[in-house]
Amino acid sequence: MKACALTSRSACSAFSVVDEPSVVNERSAAGPVPREFPRLLPLALVIVVAVSLVVITFVFFGTPQALSPVYYALVTVVGIAAFRGGRGPRTREWLQSLPGPPIARAIVLGFLAVVIEETIVGTLFALTEGFTLAGWAERVGQFIAFNVFAFAGPIFGLTVAARILPGLALWHLFVAGGWGLYAESVFARILGAPIAALLIAGPTIAVYSVILAPLVLSLPERPGRSRWWHPFVAWALMFAFSIPAILVLGALRAASPEAFPPCEYIACP
Repeated sequence: MKACALTSRSACSAFSVVDEPSVVNERSAAGPVPREFPRLLPLALVIVVAVSLVVITFVFFGTPQALSPVYYALVTVVGIAAFRGGRGPRTREWLQSLPGPPIARAIVLGFLAVVIEETIVGTLFALTEGFTLAGWAERVGQFIAFNVFAFAGPIFGLTVAARILPGLALWHLFVAGGWGLYAESVFARILGAPIAALLIAGPTIAVYSVILAPLVLSLPERPGRSRWWHPFVAWALMFAFSIPAILVLGALRAASPEAFPPCEYIACP
């Protein structure tokens, strides 16, 4: 509290926490702190709102997949806990210290996040079907096979965007979440079921942000000023890279439908 003695009482009272000189010196010696994802709401409030909206959403949708709310709540809570607040810079520093060229490392982390997330999805579906080890392995493999292609465009596009556009990490929630709303047809649902679409929008944004966060965090931030049109460039790149991947996925699913999730789980074209 010695810092208060060096300034006015009004200036000191404007802050709830005052750094001790030793803490300031340690931060200065460590260099600038990397920028974090925005802190939009306290963690507890986000968790409560996310879980509540998911439950309400699936009441509106009337989905037979009883454990789907568990998936959204789990991924949302884990993602916020991993990348929010003071843990964000440390996570970024650790990911960037991993071996390999930055672009290759980012792509590998992007697909690894998809594999982990789809393992959770496949497990929850297997639990609703009467769990067996063989059934679990089949369902997990199907979801991984589908989403490796479905996420190829976002992964490659976002990697290129993060390398050429400065400050893209600040737009991550907007870019990744906006892509999730498009990919999950939330925009299309607004006309038919506007309340349900609005309720599912938050969890969808959270899930896609979590999946693509390791990729963005692992890339050194390009110096320069972020512009309002950068997210649109990122979306254009993600869409362009998605076209060949989705075409290949469609052909493979038509030729070997048993290798991918059933149409009642992920709609067939």
